[in-house]
Amino acid sequence: AKIVPIELYVGLSVLRAIDLGMTNLAMQYVNYPAKTLMKSTRLVFTMLFGVIITKKRYNAADYGIVCLMVAGLALFMHADSTSSAVFQPVGIVMLTISLLCDGAISNMSEAIMNKYNVGQDEFIFRLYSIALFFVCIAASANGDLRHGLAYLSTPGTLKEMDEGLAPTWSIQGKILTMVIFSTTGFFGSSCSAAITKSFGALTMSITSTARKATTIFLSFALFPNECTSEHIFGIILFIASLVTKSLRASKRGRRHQHKQHYAPVERDDISHDVANECGGISLAPLPLHLKMRGNHLGHDVV
Repeated sequence: AKIVPIELYVGLSVLRAIDLGMTNLAMQYVNYPAKTLMKSTRLVFTMLFGVIITKKRYNAADYGIVCLMVAGLALFMHADSTSSAVFQPVGIVMLTISLLCDGAISNMSEAIMNKYNVGQDEFIFRLYSIALFFVCIAASANGDLRHGLAYLSTPGTLKEMDEGLAPTWSIQGKILTMVIFSTTGFFGSSCSAAITKSFGALTMSITSTARKATTIFLSFALFPNECTSEHIFGIILFIASLVTKSLRASKRGRRHQHKQHYAPVERDDISHDVANECGGISLAPLPLHLKMRGNHLGHDVV
């Protein structure tokens, strides 16, 4: 197998570090549902970079579905801008930068894994190991790493630590939670990479978008977020576009399987050596069922 050049891993790791950093910083300027729905438009950026990087082509229906998705997002975000206290344009800019990085990473990952025939677990491990290095440098530079270590080494939540309340979280509980979160995150990333390698970056983006849509519903159900008619219509448009895209992909998959199932079976011609041994008589290729019967009966057919 070919070895992936280290500069490709470094480039992707820098993009991933920027992606994660912008996503986390944006949470200071937009609420969680808006952030989740904005990140769900990664499908648009995946298609954009698919055309640029891997030279893919999409039909008019695909672009129509994307426009419907953007319309739903616009309705939802307009409602948030008028009803939510946590909504600032700088957060949208940060999320846009994050999505640009994510779109490039998805398509480049698909191209690299298929070109160099590298497994998804190896690819994810090396990518995130290098990304961790850059994230630690950035966290050290702005002081977040020091504050994070201090938080892990002190019992209690941030509110309990600031107000001097009795701690409800132990140090071991915090570390265990972080390990579980990181482990499950790695499993999720491994599955995403496997989908990207086997089915393409666009299919992986659709799968991720469906997960984020579920998160939005749960956020409105479990937390006191104000829900207006614009929120509802925006979510309906967004989910309708997602379902339409999924149904189209499912139909294409069934047509592809149907063509493969009924594809004609090629039959091997008898070699010239066998023809010469039979006195130079040219023999027609044997039907498939006779070949199988001959193999089972010790070449009785020949």
